[in-house]
This record gives sequence, C-alpha cells and structure tokens, in this order.
Amino acid sequence: MKNLPMISVIIVAYNEEEHIKSIITTLKKQHYSGDYEIILADGNSTDKTVLLAEQESISVVICRKGKACQMNDAAKVAHGDVLFFVHADMKLANNTLSAIQNKMSLGYDGGGFANIFDTHNDKIKKLGTWMNFRFFSKKEQSDKGIFYGDNGIFVKHEVFNTLTGFKEIPIMEDFDFSKRMRQDFKIIKIKEPPIVLSSRRHIKAGFYKTRFQWVAIKKLYLWGVSPKLLNKWYGDIR
Repeated sequence: MKNLPMISVIIVAYNEEEHIKSIITTLKKQHYSGDYEIILADGNSTDKTVLLAEQESISVVICRKGKACQMNDAAKVAHGDVLFFVHADMKLANNTLSAIQNKMSLGYDGGGFANIFDTHNDKIKKLGTWMNFRFFSKKEQSDKGIFYGDNGIFVKHEVFNTLTGFKEIPIMEDFDFSKRMRQDFKIIKIKEPPIVLSSRRHIKAGFYKTRFQWVAIKKLYLWGVSPKLLNKWYGDIR
C-alpha cells in the first residue's frame, strides 16, 4: 500500500482560550491512518491559549501577529507533505484528514472545504446569497475555487513553497493565495464532511453588517483599497 502523506494541521489563533482545547481534542480523534502533527500558530496571545495548548502536548509556534504571518511562520517548521490551515473555533468531523488524503490521492494539489455555521446557518447563507446577487445560482465562491480561511485551506507543502506562502497583508491573504493556487495547480472543494464554523462574529457584530462587510471588502480589495485600511474597518470581535 502506498504510504499516506503526513499532514501538518496548523491552528491559527490569537486569544482563543475558550476554543483551543476543543479543536485540539477533535484533531486528536481523527480517523486517519497516516501520520499527522498539530501545530498552534499563536499570534502572541495574552490569555491562556498557549498554556492550554502546551498542556495538550502539541507543537506551539509563537509567531508574528496576523493570520498571514502566523501561517507562514508555522509552515516553516511544519514537517508534513500537506499543510492544512484551520481556525481555533472550527469544528471538524473525525474523517476530515482522510477526506484530504482521498483528494490528494486523485492528483489534486490543494483546495478547501464546504462550510456551515453552528447556529443561524440558513439565515447567514441566505444573506450571502442575496448580498452576492446569486439569485439564479446557488454556487458559492468556493465552488469556483476561491477559498477563505473559513474553508480550511489545504495544500501540498511543495506547492505552498512554490507559491511563496501567503502574501503578508492584514486581510484577504486567503483570497489572494487561493487565486494563485487555482491559477497554476489542480484544486478541489471537499463537500463532505463540511467544516462547522462559529457564528459568533455574526451574533456580536450583526448579521447584516457582517455579510455586507464580507461582500464590500472583497470589492474594495479588488479596486485597490489598502488591506491595512480594510482590516481596520473589519476589526476584531474578541
């Protein structure tokens, strides 16, 4: 039997003490026959995120703050053939890593997952449909090969290096990376199992405001508005 690829799961986190143990526990229960490692890419948290992760005996990398920098810093020390980037507040099915391996065995170089929200999913998805004017098609951006952090981007390590990692900008680094990955490599959206996302931003910041920001930020970024300015507008909900 062909050796299964080693997968490096990189958890991108900053002040996630409420969620970090849950995702680590989920990852340790993965039904994957190959080797995998769990790495916390921490952006200098000021709470107990790092302490709780260390108690779970996983690798911890203290990174420059900012998702792009954190992912790039962690990727430099990752040993896996495949890199899988997740957020601390995600919920993953126990066959998530196996699903990645299955697609890699078919010749894909990377991709992302379908996602659903843990609460208010129908409302949030309908708002996304309306605000993106997808009246005649239910296809999301991920169906077209555009993945964001909440899609759980995965990529062959060698492809990641070829693309020189994520562009170190404060927002839209995932959009930029997936566009470059889609251009030159074979990518796939994994529909089953989906990744379950926290709806906390929608609840705290407002459903309509959050969805409007997601649409507007993409448009403004494509029009050349500074990512630094866009990030200030988007803000942190923690």
